[in-house]
Amino acid sequence: MRLGLVDTWMSERYLPFWRVYLRELGAELLSPRLPVTEALDRLSEPWPRPARLLAARLLELKARGAEAVIVPEAAGESPRGSGPCAWAVDPASMLTRSLPGLPELLRVPPELSPGVLGTAARLGQELVGNPQEVRRALDRSRHLLKPYKPPAMPRGERLLGLAAMPYLLDDERLYPEVLQAARSSGWMPTRPDVSPERLREEGARTGLNIDLPTDLEFAGAVHYLGRLGKVKGLLLLACDHCPPVERLARRLEARVAGPVAVHVLGDEPQAALERISRAAP
Repeated sequence: MRLGLVDTWMSERYLPFWRVYLRELGAELLSPRLPVTEALDRLSEPWPRPARLLAARLLELKARGAEAVIVPEAAGESPRGSGPCAWAVDPASMLTRSLPGLPELLRVPPELSPGVLGTAARLGQELVGNPQEVRRALDRSRHLLKPYKPPAMPRGERLLGLAAMPYLLDDERLYPEVLQAARSSGWMPTRPDVSPERLREEGARTGLNIDLPTDLEFAGAVHYLGRLGKVKGLLLLACDHCPPVERLARRLEARVAGPVAVHVLGDEPQAALERISRAAP
């Protein structure tokens, strides 16, 4: 079977295990080849930038003959926080509704834990129909079921904390203009260096009426970075074409005491950076 693997939407959290496991099952794996900028240029729909890249990856893998594609399952259901933004909650369902004729989407947990073994065993049995092969493949890949470890913070005197929904924040290829503008202004951009679980715990303590894991991570990133003395400014990134996420970002901005600004993808990032610089010590 030819299986496609997307390289965005929190893929760095779960893909290391699934890539090895599916290869051990004998699947032919296809990965995207198009540069991100070219992939995004191929879609002009008014969707959030992370969703456009995810859709472009699906279309590319379909064109190359993928029979099914591994994608992250829904974040959950909630009427609060970013709940009204369907892309933020369940991107796979949005893709199947918006792009008819896609290959089958095989949904897997977006994070790795021992509990993923059950999902892997079920999916492996559906793919190969041989319990012994499935067991051998799991034995050879279960060592990769490790919690995601974010990159360490860089060293620098003007650290600029970046906070956003994890499917945006984790993929720096989605906001290169922000990184370039920040560095040109003398800032050193950095993401939180603690686990997603820790960020969700931090987010739960903010007192906001939110409960989606992705919302909690966003709130937790703001809370965590905002109290680090070495972080001199905080930039909150909000997806374009996703008003609920922007509203959540504005609510989080109001809770930060230090230099902070919200930047919506597609706007000019320099304006937000100048507001932070004027307020920074």
